[in-house]
Amino acid sequence: MSAVRTYTPVKCRSLAMQGVPKNEYNSFIHIVFNFTDKEFAVIAGTSVRTLSRLKPDQNIPQQAAEVTISLMRAYSKATEIFGSEEKAVKWLKTQNNVLGGITPVQAMSSRFGAEEVMDILGRMEYGVYS
Repeated sequence: MSAVRTYTPVKCRSLAMQGVPKNEYNSFIHIVFNFTDKEFAVIAGTSVRTLSRLKPDQNIPQQAAEVTISLMRAYSKATEIFGSEEKAVKWLKTQNNVLGGITPVQAMSSRFGAEEVMDILGRMEYGVYS
């Protein structure tokens, strides 16, 4: 991976209000996480067909956008904590016992799961491992 991508709360809030364009989704989900549309559609609760037929400047569906934004936030926090993009992505894609054996990425399919992941990252940041 190249330069560290930062998704600040301000950028995430802006994306949440304006929508997530397909090209922003592509550069994050496909390049950073190396997910196919099919893999991400399962997590985001949308169809592959919906994602694949969008033009680069069109916004992805709301549910997929919320999951994408949650992943952006967790990715930024994990990169900060672990010190590299690679380690952050590896942690986010690895099964976690605190989450019941699913990956943080899978947990982020809901708002509650996204909060749980951010809570775990917050505890890790302050040295409270669980």
